[in-house]
Amino acid sequence: MQLDGSGFKALTSGEGIHSGNFSDDGKHYTHTYFGPATAPSISLCVVGGSCNPVWSARDVIAEYGLRAPKYLEFKADDGTPLYGRLLLPPDAPLGGKIPLIVNIYGGPAAQMVRKSAPDAFDEILARKGFAIFAVDNRGTPGRDRKFQTAIRHEFGAVELKDQLTALDQLLAQYPQLDKDRVAMWGWSNGGSMTLYAMTHSDRFRAGVAVAPVTDQLNYDSIYTERYMGLLKDDKEGYMQSDVTQSADKLHGALLLVHGTSDDNVHFQNSIQMIDALIKAGKQFRLMVYPNKTHSIAGKDARVHLFTMIEEHFERELK
Repeated sequence: MQLDGSGFKALTSGEGIHSGNFSDDGKHYTHTYFGPATAPSISLCVVGGSCNPVWSARDVIAEYGLRAPKYLEFKADDGTPLYGRLLLPPDAPLGGKIPLIVNIYGGPAAQMVRKSAPDAFDEILARKGFAIFAVDNRGTPGRDRKFQTAIRHEFGAVELKDQLTALDQLLAQYPQLDKDRVAMWGWSNGGSMTLYAMTHSDRFRAGVAVAPVTDQLNYDSIYTERYMGLLKDDKEGYMQSDVTQSADKLHGALLLVHGTSDDNVHFQNSIQMIDALIKAGKQFRLMVYPNKTHSIAGKDARVHLFTMIEEHFERELK
């Protein structure tokens, strides 16, 4: 590649995620690679020459029969391409349509749709008879400036519009999916978006919000102000993104989850949402993990949490 950006030449091949660390002289690099059907591996390579494998991970993709999703493309209402993925159950249900679970993140810090290793929890849910869908709305990373700044001064509205637009297109493409049995779940910003979707639409029969930001005033100013600007300059935008203000409009069966020692999205976020839901007379389920931080880490907690999520969808969608 030239300094002006021209002359790109691929050093690697194969569908998936490639990354490289180059030596100081630029003549050698380590190549890390993994994909939808390929376990992670690392090779030592010569630029323009051969690669020698130095490490490969245990192939859990083959061992557990994890399947790659279908990769799809949709259009936002302004024509912007949106990329999604869909994992269908391995066996079609008898005499009925397939309930659909939307797994969302939707924020500026992460993409959901990447050609990386299959998601094991998606596969578990699919084998239970659910279809799992994800789409990266405007505001998520890895795209151009216009795409990423579309959510400037507001969190929620543009993201939900894109999610619903893509959902409608998905349901039209896959008539075997049940439009009346759709749920959503997400973690962190995905939890925030789950709450936003369940309080600003009636499309979701159930949802699970894990460690959600409920009011942007509670979150890190260095992150929030990057997208929302200063509070004094956009009080309306901050208020509209505060999902506690819309608690009375909750639609669907909500499971709210948080760790009490979350040092990223503080537990105060869920406390405020709980208070707002109670005052609004809205019933919901709550699970609190004592002394757990944002990742709710540890085998016992993780098995407990993901079992609870699965059981919530089994109960509410079937």
